[in-house]
Amino acid sequence: MIRYEPHRANPSGGIYHQWNVNLTFSPHLHDSFELIYVRSGILHAVVDQRAFSVHAGEMILIFPNQIHAVLPGDENETYLCIFQNSLVGEFYRQVKDCEAENPVFTPPEGWNAEDFSSCALSRYMLKARLYEIAGCFHGSCGGYRERKGKAREVLGEILLCIAGRFSEPITMRSIADELGYDHHYLSNLLQKNLNTTFRALLNDYRIGKAKYLLDSGADSIANIAYECGYDSLVSFNRNFKKLTGRTPSQYRIEFP
Repeated sequence: MIRYEPHRANPSGGIYHQWNVNLTFSPHLHDSFELIYVRSGILHAVVDQRAFSVHAGEMILIFPNQIHAVLPGDENETYLCIFQNSLVGEFYRQVKDCEAENPVFTPPEGWNAEDFSSCALSRYMLKARLYEIAGCFHGSCGGYRERKGKAREVLGEILLCIAGRFSEPITMRSIADELGYDHHYLSNLLQKNLNTTFRALLNDYRIGKAKYLLDSGADSIANIAYECGYDSLVSFNRNFKKLTGRTPSQYRIEFP
């Protein structure tokens, strides 16, 4: 199942940093850029159904709303950075409807992941560093081509709607009306391409968001249920246990 990233798509301060050992993650997308630097080993990534190997000392840049995953395999140590489009607005406007011929590249000379991830940079210096990376990428990516595939585009629209309105009582029909499609067409699209339903996608996103809120704060379970779009605590508990194997209370105790 392809997921819309529930909590890192709009990071605090516009940027998210994460160091990893043997990084893997399932197919997902989000409305932000994602940069992965490989400090050691090899990382195997899939971006919009194209496979890439990223070796030590290299980076890969993933554009907003590209479906991507990192596969298990070789050992690696990596730095992952998710940053908002507004930090590189001019570059984003150029590439938002494109894909790069080769998204794997060598960082700018003198670039240091530890310094970059220290969060000590001012916003202006951060933007300057990101534009430096974008310029390096632009010069080595082999050019751009228009992203193809109407089905993938519509799936992205559905996932973006879920991400923006998951706390509301939305349905497949209301989303179809909003996007201007027949709801049977969208239902068939989800079933054919993702082997799932709108309700399952919505619940998956809501529970992912709930897990993040349980992990990151002390708000009550009832408030979290309401914030994630559930008007019934019973329904929230049932769906949470179905997807995680434990109740919200058990999850909070096990993962404080």
